[in-house]
Amino acid sequence: MELTRDNYYSLEADREYMSCSQYQGFLECEAKQLAKLQGRWADEPSEAFVAGNYFHTYFEGPEAHKQFVDDNADSIFLKQTKAEAEQGIRRKRAPFEQADKMIQTAENDELIKSLIAMPGENEKIMTGKLFGVPWRIRLDKYIPDGRMIIDWKTCASITELRWSDELHQKVTFIDAYGYMMRAAVYSEIEKQFASAAADPHFIIVAISKQEFPDKEVIFLNHRQRYDYELSKIKERLQHIQFVRAGITTPKRCGVCDYCRATKKLWAIKPYYALMPEFREAREDDYQSGEVLADTPEKRSMALLSPVRAASDLG
Repeated sequence: MELTRDNYYSLEADREYMSCSQYQGFLECEAKQLAKLQGRWADEPSEAFVAGNYFHTYFEGPEAHKQFVDDNADSIFLKQTKAEAEQGIRRKRAPFEQADKMIQTAENDELIKSLIAMPGENEKIMTGKLFGVPWRIRLDKYIPDGRMIIDWKTCASITELRWSDELHQKVTFIDAYGYMMRAAVYSEIEKQFASAAADPHFIIVAISKQEFPDKEVIFLNHRQRYDYELSKIKERLQHIQFVRAGITTPKRCGVCDYCRATKKLWAIKPYYALMPEFREAREDDYQSGEVLADTPEKRSMALLSPVRAASDLG
């Protein structure tokens, strides 16, 4: 499958290629991610998601940003009053006013401006293989001369620490959202693309969503950490492929929107069973292929054939 800007985020692309988002989705809830691959479930885009894309498309270029604004005008702009319509005034919703402040914060910083001005390709698509499985990546900005990857990131706070269940400690937003894993994957695929042995330079430009946005330019290169992240992917990938192929029954997290929508009650629980250590998703809590969707189209969708055979593991 040849990937383009138009089909990169399509269901067909998800079935053909693993991606960092899909991988993280399987770690969060295998049942939900498989339902998404089979066309039985689709996440509704939140206002925060649309605002994040609004921010990203600005740095993609004027044409891409204008197209995004035109396509999402109802989400971005408030309904006009009669007087506003007569005067041609359009007011943006609060998250997009905030996104404009974040964009201005980036453009007012000399270091970030120098990165914006560097000649390169925005939204560069690359494909490759990790542990025998096809992967796809889309780089916010790729600078071939010097092999530099620039990733635009928005976050609630750059300095606030968050608890990590995996690491059992408080971590920065870099670890909280798996950005080191993404840097490791992007670097491996870029090395295949460039036929290079050395890692590319990987830089995050982070802007916070605070009233007075914070900003940082962060260098992620760390070969030992990359090796750790790739070893975790290798450890988990075969199981994920078996789930994708329908060989292994997916595990359910029991708390996400998909699990709540498909949940079946069979017994009365004691109060302490609500604690995470007692939480247990029973297979008979769910019916295969059933989903309580909010549209007739979703309700009518049937299970599709397995995504990929186990022989594709390589």
